[in-house]
Amino acid sequence: MRPGRYDTEAPIMQRTIDTSELARTGGEISGEYPLDAMERLGSLLSDRQGCVAWGLRGWRTRRADGVAEDFMTLILSATVRVPCVRCLGPVAVELSAERSFRLVGSEQEAERLDLDDQQYDVLAGGSRFDLAALVEDEAIMALPATARHERCEIPLAAASAAPVDEAAPRPGPFAALERLKNGAQNTDIIED
Repeated sequence: MRPGRYDTEAPIMQRTIDTSELARTGGEISGEYPLDAMERLGSLLSDRQGCVAWGLRGWRTRRADGVAEDFMTLILSATVRVPCVRCLGPVAVELSAERSFRLVGSEQEAERLDLDDQQYDVLAGGSRFDLAALVEDEAIMALPATARHERCEIPLAAASAAPVDEAAPRPGPFAALERLKNGAQNTDIIED
């Protein structure tokens, strides 16, 4: 299962899926989700051109006690442009993520079991599972903490600042404190 390349003619991604049916049949689905449809992710990007390619595979296993457990794996990839931490210009970064989930019946059960399960993230599945939100969440988590160009141009504001005289002596770190101290000695205190 590999997410496909972005195709401008691709249909809009279905927003919800039935996770039980996907796991029961061992189904695989894939598609593209346009960046301009993702508000939360889009707010972190320099622009919203392109899409996130994703693939989802479900499966069901039976425990020794006969109880069925549902699982799914999400793979996603994208090239996005984020602001450089130095110059704020756009930097192209590759997003890539693969995560497997154990599906349970409710949010309360997912919260309780997520702390115990070291192998899978636990999610509440169902017949109206929000696939679009999951793809967006995983894309946000795949973003780098900071992105920067190998070589940045000086930002316009810094380039237009007044030139610094390298020959002039620099004041010491306590110069302002010294001026404050000397200024305080020269003031008269008026008492009533």
